[in-house]
Amino acid sequence: MTTTIALFLGVGLGTITFAPAALAQTVSATPERPNISFRTPEMPEGGGQPGLVRAIQLRVKYPMQALRYGIQGQSEVSFVVAPDGRVGRVKITRSLEAQTDSAVVRAVRQLPQLSPGVQFGKPVACVLTAPITFQLDGLSKLARSKRPVPAADSLRLYTAVEQMPIYQGILGYRGLANDLNAEYLRLRGESGCFVPKTNLGILVTVGPGGTLYDVQRVTHDPKDYEALRAEYGDAVAIQEEEELPPACLELLGRAARNLPRVAPAYANGKRVAMRLQLTLLAPGN
Repeated sequence: MTTTIALFLGVGLGTITFAPAALAQTVSATPERPNISFRTPEMPEGGGQPGLVRAIQLRVKYPMQALRYGIQGQSEVSFVVAPDGRVGRVKITRSLEAQTDSAVVRAVRQLPQLSPGVQFGKPVACVLTAPITFQLDGLSKLARSKRPVPAADSLRLYTAVEQMPIYQGILGYRGLANDLNAEYLRLRGESGCFVPKTNLGILVTVGPGGTLYDVQRVTHDPKDYEALRAEYGDAVAIQEEEELPPACLELLGRAARNLPRVAPAYANGKRVAMRLQLTLLAPGN
């Protein structure tokens, strides 16, 4: 089975990773497994994936109001890179606050016309999805907050916090994603769980005590990809679809519970639960 492709840009303050993930609308089905190698979009001057994510990072400015109140968290943005390299359809798919969301949208819209993605020797359209982490250095930033921070939902999961979770004393979540991936691969053994050929976007909850639980696969609205196909027809990147079976998702949850505790998020001066988005890199990426 082949699908339109979404690409995940895993973004952290000071560290950014870039990873493809197979998601969304089914385009066609075939018993064969064609060669569907895909070259991702890049900046006009080159630099590949690292150059593109670095360009986004440099354009994201921490809003002054968020700095004043010490607001931290993650926004998720998606955008389309057309076959001619134009960047469009920029939208927030996971909100933090109005000011941070606007900063992310502005950063993406400031990108120049890119060198487009290429598949089967021709330029193609693709969707890029980026979780953008706004994170301040040090627990001392807790003193900055002068207003209550609301919970995100009835489960008391927070989106905007005064202090982001910190893993192994390091800002950003590349190390957490890498350790989670390594522990999953160690545990899989004879379980029958596969090694993903494409990178996976996942959500994991960091509890008030620093434990990791409730691992979920990131999903996106199929209508986004229907619109892409409607506009660009066959000039849309495709990739073999990979499902994550429930047993493998449970194994990923077990791997998360085996990791060292994370310094939890803080809101209103208290430790709180917060959901993080991570990108798990496939072997060789």
